[in-house]
Amino acid sequence: MGINRLADIGKSALFAAQQAISVTGHNIANVNTPGYSRQHVTLAENIPENRSPGQIGTGVHAESIRRSFDSFIEDQLLASRERLGEFTASSDALSRLEPLFGDANNQGIGAGLNEFFSALQDVATNPSDLSARTVFLSKATALAGRFNQSAADLTAAQESIDRQVGQTITDVNQLTSHIADLNTKIANAESSGQQANDLRDERGVALANLGELIEISSIEDATGQLTVFAGRGHVLVDKERTYQLVGVPDLSNNGLLDVRYDAGAGPTTSLGPVIQSGRLKGLLDVRDQTIPSLRGSLDTLASELVTQVNQQHRLGFGLDGSTNQDFFAPTG
Repeated sequence: MGINRLADIGKSALFAAQQAISVTGHNIANVNTPGYSRQHVTLAENIPENRSPGQIGTGVHAESIRRSFDSFIEDQLLASRERLGEFTASSDALSRLEPLFGDANNQGIGAGLNEFFSALQDVATNPSDLSARTVFLSKATALAGRFNQSAADLTAAQESIDRQVGQTITDVNQLTSHIADLNTKIANAESSGQQANDLRDERGVALANLGELIEISSIEDATGQLTVFAGRGHVLVDKERTYQLVGVPDLSNNGLLDVRYDAGAGPTTSLGPVIQSGRLKGLLDVRDQTIPSLRGSLDTLASELVTQVNQQHRLGFGLDGSTNQDFFAPTG
């Protein structure tokens, strides 16, 4: 082997090491990049030359640059992101509901009831005291106002969550379009023999963000393109094609948005009953279950208060001798 051949072998080693150092630098530069997967260089021997008495090696080359990636771990992380999205949305919505009743600062319905019954006791102790009667009427008016304000606040909170549902639908559609675009770029890059590592990382981040919004599953074909499903088999992304979610006002639910799947032909399909996790699940649960339940409890409390107070009030006498009179007017 001549000196030139030895120089070529050394040069191949330097080139391979240079590529490995470049990849290492890329790893270090992206140590804080969300979704980045560490990359490594796979080295392979050059094709040897046939010589006597045997083949002579010709050096080394960088065969490929691959991601350090574990699909099982990624699936587990995606499932965790779905639950995180659901619980975060629920927690945020519930934390906004809690102050509506004002009990933490002693300005809620509980405090109003205490003041109402305290004033009522003063009137019962001294029925002819006009100032006590005036205070009692004032406390009753304030209590009714607190009931009505709480009901209005619950309606406003429900409408606010409904707007968040609409924005989440928009975010889902944007992410599915981004994933479809990355599908095309990855397929084009890898069809020419390249490893689309950074594009795959970017798609992984988009997929994780999508999972935080709605329950999903995905499969990858031989070209590296993903098909993404929502709920129970509703296709959101099919390679380069996307299918949209739409928010349709539901007249049977006070005009609140129903999350529906648009397949592009025929009627849309409601996805609400089959969404099992993600931000949409958390928002829909609070909007359609928690708030109606709170409103029902509030209505029950108000109804019982009106019924019981009126029942006792009818048994009493006014200063003018009138009787059988209601105290509260149950108008809503």
